[in-house]
This record gives sequence, C-alpha cells and structure tokens, in this order.
Amino acid sequence: MMERQQENGRLVENPSMKDVAEKWLSSIEVPHVVVDENGNMNSVDCKEEIRRQTWDQYESIIRRLIEPSVGGLKIKEITTSTCDRFLRSLVVDGKGHTNARLAKTVLKQIMSYAVRHDLYIWGNPVVEVDRLRKPRKKPLGLSETTLVEVREAVRNWGQEPRRSGPRPSSVLADIVDVLLGTGARIGEVLAIRLEDIDLSGGVGKIAITGTLVEPRHGPKYRQDLLKNPGSERIIPVPEFVVDVLVRRISESPANNAAGALFWSRRGTYMQASSVRRQLRAALDAAGIDNAQLITPHAFRRTVATLLARQVEDKAAASMLGHADLTMTHAAYIERLKEVDDYTAVLDGLGPKPLS
Repeated sequence: MMERQQENGRLVENPSMKDVAEKWLSSIEVPHVVVDENGNMNSVDCKEEIRRQTWDQYESIIRRLIEPSVGGLKIKEITTSTCDRFLRSLVVDGKGHTNARLAKTVLKQIMSYAVRHDLYIWGNPVVEVDRLRKPRKKPLGLSETTLVEVREAVRNWGQEPRRSGPRPSSVLADIVDVLLGTGARIGEVLAIRLEDIDLSGGVGKIAITGTLVEPRHGPKYRQDLLKNPGSERIIPVPEFVVDVLVRRISESPANNAAGALFWSRRGTYMQASSVRRQLRAALDAAGIDNAQLITPHAFRRTVATLLARQVEDKAAASMLGHADLTMTHAAYIERLKEVDDYTAVLDGLGPKPLS
C-alpha cells in the first residue's frame, strides 16, 4: 500500500500538514523549568538550546495560524505558491507582518522536518517564498508634553472616589519612572531585585541581569537570561529613579520573599501583562489621545531618541543593551525632523560682491 497506517508513532506516507506540524512540535524537547516558591527560575531540564517561551510561541503559531488555514491539506499538496498565499493572507490592511514573519519561520521548520523524514521530496517550498516586505515604520518617542500627561494619568489613576478594588498605590507611576530612567524592557524592569540596586556611591545604579517570563502554560518566573546574550548591564540612574528606589526599598513588605523591586501582593514578581493593562486603563481614564500607542516599549524608544539627540547613537545602544547600532537605528531612535542651524557655514555660499 502506498499509504501506510500510523504505527509505532510513525506518520503515514502522505499525512496532513496538521499531523506533520504536531509531530514536529512533539519532536522538540519542551524545556521543563523548575520555579521556586518566590517565582525564580532554579533550573531548566532540557538538552535542546531552546527557551520555554520560544516553544510556546511555536505552539501558538501552529494552533492559531497554520492549522486553521493549511492544516487540512496533505503534506504533498504544500507548494511554494500555497505557502506564499497563506503567509500573505495574514497581512490585512497593512497589519499582521509580525504574525506572517513568525508563521514563515515555523512553517519552514515544519517542512524541513517533512523533508528529513522523506514525507516531502521536492525541497523545502518555504525557501522560495518571496520576502515578506514590511513597511518601515518610523520609531516615535514621546514628546515632553505627552510625558507630562502620562505621568499625571498614572499618578491619578485609581484615585477616583468610590472606586472599587484594592487601595490605590504609586506602583504604576513608579514603574513608568524606572522605565524612563533606564530604557529597559518592561520584563527587565519587573525582574529587578533589591540586591540588583547599588545606592552606595555618588550615583545610584541598577544591574539588569534577568527578565520576567510569562509562559502560556505554567507559572510566570524570573530567569537570569536576557533577550539578547551579552546585554547584561549596570545602569547609572537619575535622581528621580533614585527617589523611587529609596522609597520602595523602605516600603518592601515582610512577605516580599522574592526581594523584588516591584512585588505582588503575594510577595512574588508583578506580571508585565498586568502592568500593560493598568497603563492602558490609566491612559484611557485620562482621555489621552492615541493611548493605544503609549506602551512600555514607547518609553524605551523615548529614552533612545533622547540619548541619540543629546549624546550620540552609541549611548542609546549601550543603554538599551544592544550589541550594535543596527537594531537601535531601525526600531528605537526617532530621527530629527528639524536640521540643526548651519546658516553660518552656508553663508559662505552666498553671492559675493563683484570686484
């Protein structure tokens, strides 16, 4: 028979894309992260060089995008044109490029698995898919006026009379200050521990050594790994951040067993998703225009833009933990719209009196 039945875990000769995708996903060893009661990652039981959040992302792309669209096709029906149409269908009204890029990465690996297991003999069809060109968006930092509005919004949020819920606190305003004073990612800021803070010298410093991970399955945890290898850094912070650090150190409760700068009520680390929701709620409550564009990452772009304009581009890259300037230029620094005053030099090109 041309099509063998599945036996001993093997796939039939012409299985569906869904079956191959599931088989490929199960072939990747899922990192088993051991998390202590305080939310710290103790160890990872995995021989593969893959992080838990990466595996979660693969699974999400397969479940949300690949299986609903092409999962029912037989693997031998998958062609370059099939892949190209599917990936381009993910971009609607100029949106969805990130999903399309991730789906292409996952689809390419699935088809490589099919080729390696003799389920597909014509080479990987995803390789020949045309590049998915994403319109380049200009990175935008927040203006000084917008920052004033944002600070007022987060400071006032939760202060409304008769508001139900927990007693208001300054934590959201404090997080915004630390984001602006460090240029760090929200996961890095929420992973700061009291032991990472040094106030002994003339300038306060924060060591960025880890990040918060929120896997789709299992508890959130702090890992001693950053998004990019080698991006650990010690950041001297301005006085407005030092004020936050001093106050929060003094207010740290007895149940803050994790020793987190921003602790939850249970004494573990706060979740980035929760902070994003709170920030959006505060901005919406204040009626700030384009509130959906003001995210924790917008503060990071604001820091990069300020440093690039007033110091140099390398200062922005260093603060953000980038190994080179490519990413900093492409995604973080808002280019000046107004040219500096060079009129004194250009005067030399003016008309000269005739002799």
